[in-house]
Amino acid sequence: MPAFDVDSQSPGGSFEPQRADNWSMPLGAIAGIRLYLSYSVFVALAILAGLVATVHGREGNGDLPLVALTAVTIWCFGWGLQLLGQLGLHRWTNAKSESITIGLLGVEAANPLYRRYPWSAVANLMAACFSLTALVMLGAACLAVHMLTRTAGYADGTLWLQELAAPGLGLDAAEKSYLTAAWLLWIQAACQAYPLPKNLGRGAIASAIALFAAEANDDLQLKLLRRLLQLISLITVVIAIATLIGDGDAHLPRWPVLLFLAGLLWVSTYKSDLRDWITSIHVAAADPIAGHFDVTELRASEVTGGHDDTTTVRTPWLSEWIDSVRMRQKRKRVRAAMRREHEEANDAARLDQVLQVVSQHGTKGLSQEDRALLQRVSKNLRRHRESQQGEE
Repeated sequence: MPAFDVDSQSPGGSFEPQRADNWSMPLGAIAGIRLYLSYSVFVALAILAGLVATVHGREGNGDLPLVALTAVTIWCFGWGLQLLGQLGLHRWTNAKSESITIGLLGVEAANPLYRRYPWSAVANLMAACFSLTALVMLGAACLAVHMLTRTAGYADGTLWLQELAAPGLGLDAAEKSYLTAAWLLWIQAACQAYPLPKNLGRGAIASAIALFAAEANDDLQLKLLRRLLQLISLITVVIAIATLIGDGDAHLPRWPVLLFLAGLLWVSTYKSDLRDWITSIHVAAADPIAGHFDVTELRASEVTGGHDDTTTVRTPWLSEWIDSVRMRQKRKRVRAAMRREHEEANDAARLDQVLQVVSQHGTKGLSQEDRALLQRVSKNLRRHRESQQGEE
């Protein structure tokens, strides 16, 4: 990876975006964005074609080529949805893209430091949310069409669950193409959401941590990101164990795939791209031209070379919602501190009376409320003493 120069992030800089690797071929350009197709797609197609050719001649597999072609078409349609989401962000926001690579799962999230204009945290979240939501909603629509084409019983919710629980994902018959489409679109969304390198979910999680732990420094945010990804890896292992128990004598057990994904995710938590995500988000926050989604005051002279006027970039609803969440959290902490100080002041006011009772009648003359007061005061004194020792 070339050296990263913050100064080159300006529009007039010399930074030339490059692809993160050479494992892709150029397809052309759309709206000024260079398109690439990963060679992993051709490898997967070759493997699929080999499998179809191998088992096509067996009994009951006569329609296998048609089913495979249908599945590939649906999978490519999911790619198109993701690509439309990226193009929409490029067209209507300042989340610009110089190049887009289509991988096996769809749009690949390349190293964020290769972008000429680094995306803000909200831009990364919106890119992931738009793509994943579109895939999930279209899959739900395909399932609805599949159920509506049934002659009867489509209004029965249990019948929907039975269709989803049936093995084969609808690939056992060509007339179940809508059910196949629903499953494949959902699988594509789930795979993109899983935070492996180049998946949309990885950038979304890094952006969420940068937003909701904005007061933390880079190292702490990186540590939080790494620990969260490792937690997801451990959860995947637990799911794999549960799947191992539930699969029984299944011909194609799912638990090895889940264990493999968990291992890949755990290993990937030590890759340098995690720090690159955090760094790019901070660069976008400091760059008013790239930070389309943030409230930033710009000097017009910096943009147009004109007078020293000040303009304000409008903040969309999502950024306002995030700011409101942060403000509510701060207000909650302030209210808790004020309530604690008020209680300590009341306890201090009553402490003299309680001590006078102790001096006259001993501890036997104390009520339960007085004893609770002494315990609270003692606890507060210990806490203050420990905090002072920690500061020293």
